Amino acid sequence: MSEQIQLPSGSKIAITLLPFEEAWSVVQTITKVFENINIDLNGVDFAKIEAKDIYNLKSPICSILSNKEIIEAARICFKRTLYNGIKIDGQTFENKDNRKDFLLVVFHAIKENIAPFFANLSSLLGMK
Repeated sequence: MSEQIQLPSGSKIAITLLPFEEAWSVVQTITKVFENINIDLNGVDFAKIEAKDIYNLKSPICSILSNKEIIEAARICFKRTLYNGIKIDGQTFENKDNRKDFLLVVFHAIKENIAPFFANLSSLLGMK
């Protein structure tokens, strides 16, 4: 089953979960990267984000965007992601108009594949 997402640009992506081993590899990569990034999202209302909020997030955002492991994890997820009904490949984001969607596609492709692993994390940690 695939998750259908409409992007602000009007483009659509369809994400089918990776096989367990590939998805777990993505989880390990992302958690390793985020372990070393200090992000404080307390008080940030993403619906009303302002320039000052972006400045406060500059360091973690730059750390994430400059990390090659995240892009490699996204490429793994792209194996089962369609962009406007077409499988993502090395040419998908060569088109200038498609590039505006690149970061959102990376985010959603990774999120959809790792989120199921964290669904019961609060139970594991004894939280209600």
